[in-house]
Amino acid sequence: ASLPGPTKALLGISDFLAVYGWLLAIVIVGGIYAFNRWKETPQGRVVWDGFKLNIPMVGKVLRTLAVGRFARTLGSLCKCGITILEGLSVVRDTLGNEVLGQQIDKVAAEVKGGRSVAEPLGQSGMFDKLLVQIVALGEQTGRLDELLLQAADTFDDQADSALVRFVSLLPTILILLLATVIGFIIAATLLPILAMDLTSAL
Repeated sequence: ASLPGPTKALLGISDFLAVYGWLLAIVIVGGIYAFNRWKETPQGRVVWDGFKLNIPMVGKVLRTLAVGRFARTLGSLCKCGITILEGLSVVRDTLGNEVLGQQIDKVAAEVKGGRSVAEPLGQSGMFDKLLVQIVALGEQTGRLDELLLQAADTFDDQADSALVRFVSLLPTILILLLATVIGFIIAATLLPILAMDLTSAL
């Protein structure tokens, strides 16, 4: 009798690793090295940072952390008398994400042309709406530094909550993946035995 599909797949994987396991290890190590080198290039950094922002749950955590850094850094700089343009230039490098940094560059260019900070910040679609509203209110009232510093604590709390939720779900996801692999191996092992017992009974 022919072996069940899962068993054939498991034997094929086992045979492949026995013959080409060393080659696969070299390819994986080389791939990781090449990926790390590519990630440090300007184009690679943009692509990788954009990808991270679109990962479910992870992207939300990164955005919330960036918003908190933006609010705290820009608020502190404005409170020290630094101009908005100089402050945006500094903030750009504190976000930890090149895609968001490029958006800040566009905002700075618009501000240099005479527009407010809130309008291009909101049009980018990359930042929290609450942050945009706070910046707009701060510009209208002349209390931008004060409002940003107050909001920074709120954004930091949101980032902590999102991070806690992600960390609590991560073990569950890993357990499900491990259970799937183990279940496949068990099924591939037991199916031939069950098939033989069924054939003998018939």
